[in-house]
Amino acid sequence: MVVVVTGASAGVGRAVVRAFARQGADVGLIARGADGLEGARREVEAGRGRAVVLPLDVADADAVEAAADRVERELGPIDVWVNNAMGRRPTRSSA
Repeated sequence: MVVVVTGASAGVGRAVVRAFARQGADVGLIARGADGLEGARREVEAGRGRAVVLPLDVADADAVEAAADRVERELGPIDVWVNNAMGRRPTRSSA
């Protein structure tokens, strides 16, 4: 099974990655945080799956399309796409 998870580096997205990794899925990992993506990659590979790390912002539609193409080239046709990217709320600056 080939799965793509956005927001894969932490929180709910990372939990979804772990669940698919336990099933031996191959996973395309999308998020902005490179460190978290590398950790997720290791978890997928520990579950005997293959992982493609795709550090990008899902607000960039062209980057998301390119990521999907890369996943299909490297892992095969995508069976499941989990959209879980969550933006951070901007902080207020005090004036």
